[in-house]
Amino acid sequence: MITMSIFWALVFALFVTKTEQPNEYQKKSRRRFRARLTKTSGSLLALVLLSSCASPRSTSSNRLDEQIPRADAACRTLDASHVMMYNNAVAAIAREIDGKTPAELRTELDPAQVKVDEPAVELPLVRYHAVQTPPQPKQSPAIGAPVLLEYDTSRAPIYPREGMFLPATAIYQRVQDQPHLSFIAADNRVTLGRKSYPLVTDKTAAASMLARRARRVAQSGLTNLLHPEMRAKGQIVLTQPYDPNKIPILLVHGLQTTPFTFLQLVNALESDPEIARRFQFWHCYYSTGTPVLLNALRLREELERTVQVVDPEDADFATHHIVVLGHSMGGLIAHTLVSSSGDRLWRSLFVVPPDQLRGNPETAQRLQRAFFFRRNPRVVRAIFVATPHRGSAMADSWIGGLGKALIRLPHKLQTDLTDIAEKNVEVRTAEAATFFKELNFTSVHMLSPHDPILLALARLPIAVPFHSIMGEKHSGAGSDGVVRYASSHLDGANSELIVRSGHNAFNNPEARNEVIRVLREELHRSPAPKRAPATMLAGYAE
Repeated sequence: MITMSIFWALVFALFVTKTEQPNEYQKKSRRRFRARLTKTSGSLLALVLLSSCASPRSTSSNRLDEQIPRADAACRTLDASHVMMYNNAVAAIAREIDGKTPAELRTELDPAQVKVDEPAVELPLVRYHAVQTPPQPKQSPAIGAPVLLEYDTSRAPIYPREGMFLPATAIYQRVQDQPHLSFIAADNRVTLGRKSYPLVTDKTAAASMLARRARRVAQSGLTNLLHPEMRAKGQIVLTQPYDPNKIPILLVHGLQTTPFTFLQLVNALESDPEIARRFQFWHCYYSTGTPVLLNALRLREELERTVQVVDPEDADFATHHIVVLGHSMGGLIAHTLVSSSGDRLWRSLFVVPPDQLRGNPETAQRLQRAFFFRRNPRVVRAIFVATPHRGSAMADSWIGGLGKALIRLPHKLQTDLTDIAEKNVEVRTAEAATFFKELNFTSVHMLSPHDPILLALARLPIAVPFHSIMGEKHSGAGSDGVVRYASSHLDGANSELIVRSGHNAFNNPEARNEVIRVLREELHRSPAPKRAPATMLAGYAE
């Protein structure tokens, strides 16, 4: 009433100032009146706005008081014909709890004596997020509302520092006549009233949320190329709670990219119920300007460190059934996980054994660890996508030359490698002496088809089933625009697929389907384990 009175008073005042033809005295009076009106109307308008913008929460201290009874009634009458009514009631709860902390939610639910059920993740749960999804088809039997559970990872370094987001489904149910708001993450179905229902899920929301939170990482590809180790020190990051029963897919990105390059691929894999149920995703994040074999050494060391954190007893199914997928240069790095070098890589560079090298002993030992490796028995299958096993001509082009000139290796690394090269000129192979005459040790230089180390790596036999996926920009091109087929091809592959694509072939729908096919092939070879208790915890420091 007050708001409307003020409104009509303003209208009347403005109206009367415009009626009649005024004389000179009236004009002066009305100018003074309008000045006073302008001065006061701002205050009156502010009062109108404040009156009309009162928060809906002010009329009710807890909107869940209204929504819980509706969900309870819908739960009691739930059957195939009332799924939509149930879902609308649960979705209203999900929208209301969006952004709330567990403490806030329990404070609001305690008066209604509603218990909260959450997944057994031993990381601190900090917030709930509603997920906006299109309405379910009218005849869909799926129930619940998709949500994201956000966990604090500040003391769990193997997870993203921006937080971990677990996709779950919120449902309302009664357990022994006790109301429960349950968040289900591990299952795709739930039984209510002696009937089994599929759950409404959105497995892609977690990756999308992390991409928004970690925008700085997602945009760090060029920085990590030109200024190696400025930000990405080389690490394996788990984007889901570790599950001892799920097969890890270790994704290794390529030059000038980050783990977020695989976002579309991961979303496609997560959308497949069987793949989502049996696999988990591990990402290798590293500086791509660093020499290839040094990045490969870092990956091997980080993989063992990660396993020690998640499986200190070394007894889990997961840590002995890893599938690695490498894109572009990431495929070269992944190659060192599934093959044994012997002394073949070393002999491509030097004609004497490591203990006869002159120079800094610490650098010589690091090179020895990088050049000598054995196949990691934890890795059971490999997928190479657009991998330049025999190099890329682009590394020798003007574009490659510009990249090599712009990359700034850490000063100590450049100095140490230069010291070894200069003090061992007479014991280098002829090919190595020619290739490294300019003392350029950047990753771009070492992707050249003339790099003797790269060619030696391509000849190493692969000890596990492996698959090749490569792109072809147009029919008859024989190349994805960066890597030619002749470089990507390896004899002995269990399968090889060429798709119409540029260099990021993994984004092609046929390529994604091929990855799913390969993973299912691995499932048939590695039967599901007896379900060990899932701790869903890794690296949480007390």
